[in-house]
Amino acid sequence: MMNNPCPAADKAGGAGVQVTAYTQTWSDGPASLSCLRPDRGDGHNNSLIMLRVRELETAELLTKQLPEVQVHSMTLVSGVTDTSDTTLDVDFTSTNQDRINVVDAPMLVPADLVSLPKGQAFCLLQGGQLWKVRFPLPDTSADPAMPQDVRQVAEGMLDKYSTADQWWVGADPLAGNARG
Repeated sequence: MMNNPCPAADKAGGAGVQVTAYTQTWSDGPASLSCLRPDRGDGHNNSLIMLRVRELETAELLTKQLPEVQVHSMTLVSGVTDTSDTTLDVDFTSTNQDRINVVDAPMLVPADLVSLPKGQAFCLLQGGQLWKVRFPLPDTSADPAMPQDVRQVAEGMLDKYSTADQWWVGADPLAGNARG
């Protein structure tokens, strides 16, 4: 683990390397990557995908980056006034009005992220554009290849995957590079 990964993230980004970080809550984020925090304002995080969260600080990570919007509301006003002059042919007058009010409001509030249904998310993509997305949820009843539980997934991973630990041990750097 590097003492300060930020210079490496800067240089790696220029070389086309992408860093993907996942955490359930922002307070769970690793302290060693504190320089990658969006609230530090250094711009390392370009895209943000946030599913339902439970922690206010995590929800604010997205909502604080959004602008306020103008919300228009209409109020219907009706009124009647009796005429006390009995000599007139008019017994009353009525008025109907539509009043339009404009107020500034946040585009999203943290409660919007807390109440998201399963499989839905808000994303900041393409330079900070807000997107609302839905991810398809797996249905085991219609797919015989779908694992029954997480244990079956883990067993399959143990059988099929290998790590890149010490990939260089026993590797022949010239193998496959012969010119003929």
